[in-house]
Amino acid sequence: MHRFARTTLALSMLLCPAADVTAQDSLDLLITGGRVYDGRGGPAREAAVGIRGDRMVFVGPVPAGATAKRRIDARGKVVTPGFIDPHTHAYEGLPRLSAERRKNLSSIMQGITTVVLGADGRGPYDVTKVLEASQAAGLGTNTYALVGFGTVRGKVMGNSSAPATAEQLAQMRALIAQAMQEGAYGVGSGLFYVPQTYAATDEVLSVVSAATPFGGVYDTHQRDESSYSIGLLASTREAIRIGCESGLTSNIGHIKALGVDVWGKADSVLDIMRAARARGCKVVGDQYPWTASGTGLSASLMPRWAEAGGRDSLRARASDPAQRARILADMREHLRRRGGDSTLLLIDGNAKAAPYIGKTLKQVADAAGTPAVETALDLVLRGIDMGVASFNMTEADIETFMRDEFIMTSSDGSDGHPRLYATYPRKIRRYVLDKPVITMERMVASASGQVAATYGLTDRGELRAGAFADVLVFDPMAIREEATYTEPRKLASGMDWVIVNGVPAVADGRATGALAGRALRKR
Repeated sequence: MHRFARTTLALSMLLCPAADVTAQDSLDLLITGGRVYDGRGGPAREAAVGIRGDRMVFVGPVPAGATAKRRIDARGKVVTPGFIDPHTHAYEGLPRLSAERRKNLSSIMQGITTVVLGADGRGPYDVTKVLEASQAAGLGTNTYALVGFGTVRGKVMGNSSAPATAEQLAQMRALIAQAMQEGAYGVGSGLFYVPQTYAATDEVLSVVSAATPFGGVYDTHQRDESSYSIGLLASTREAIRIGCESGLTSNIGHIKALGVDVWGKADSVLDIMRAARARGCKVVGDQYPWTASGTGLSASLMPRWAEAGGRDSLRARASDPAQRARILADMREHLRRRGGDSTLLLIDGNAKAAPYIGKTLKQVADAAGTPAVETALDLVLRGIDMGVASFNMTEADIETFMRDEFIMTSSDGSDGHPRLYATYPRKIRRYVLDKPVITMERMVASASGQVAATYGLTDRGELRAGAFADVLVFDPMAIREEATYTEPRKLASGMDWVIVNGVPAVADGRATGALAGRALRKR
């Protein structure tokens, strides 16, 4: 049994004794006949799950005489906690999303019942306002927030590449503290992205440490997952230092070895993390099971120095012959790291991007008759900075990270990439059943109980009496990813029941349209 499983099992037994269900009790839902994975890492067992209101009242034998308004026959199927996605962009834009988007079917149909808001440093600092408005409008999935280092730095400093002054540090720290007081579960950063990339380590540490009195997680898209700047290994050490010295848990978001220069370095990254834990630091990671990352065309190729000050400053630099030559030279090197122009698939963008979607950068450049980097720069300068799927990871590294007991499951779901719709079915199908790389119990724990324990999501992520009734019922042989890189918005199949806070969001394989999710706040 994993150390994670032993720890969470002991805690749940101390904190949540079994509920007393008598013959006079009426249940709202009773799930029987399934193989239950409780989310703590243990093997499956045969048990029934009784739900009343928004909570589970028992997981085990059905008490004599208990009745239920609705019974679910789970024979031949598995029953698990709802999955918790700790790194996704599924709800980016809350609370302004349409009613249809707020259902979050891309997540629901793959078994995700709880999502994060604010990955990559984009979370709100006005947490109360955002969560209250979102709850009032309705949520398909539970949602918890990270305050964004990028949001805070952008508010105080704009796109400036200058070091923060003492006054600016104080302003950023105040915004972080405010968000934590309002219920954020930690701080998110994206040091790869403008303007966050301009912040030196000590600046990030100073700002993030405003969250120290509240506890929580420092979740980061680290500064370099490849060899762009300080390199993958140095970047991993930086991420751990920020978490460790601030007293927060370091979570390395969508952990990977990206690009030809760092292929085969997964073991080295994990060794750095193990050494930090041996020193007493709290270090984890999350991962999606795809060989292609997803980002913007500009983010993947444009040198950060050229983007300082915003789009107008970039245009001015690109119009100067000497600076343009330097920009293109840096872009060629970035393209090399990613494996060349045929590895960048253009997947999403505004209306201007429509003619290019579904084509590789090579195809677009060949059609234009210009070199790949000049084609890309032209697109960015014209305001067509679309998303790209960048095929720059290896199966060997993915599997190495996946086997580590401190790596959770996430989607990094963003529009235009199939991971938004298909990550969890893909991992079950490909890495649990077909290969396999990990066991079903490990998969379930990495996607539920382990995430809840890491972030402090109280009474979520486990099947036990007293916990919130976020529950899945599915046939593992039927679950399928349907989305592809060319058809990225196809809903996953195979989830028979997805229950959110006791309410079926999927019933007999069909979405109900329920908005039973809740805005969660750390207390």
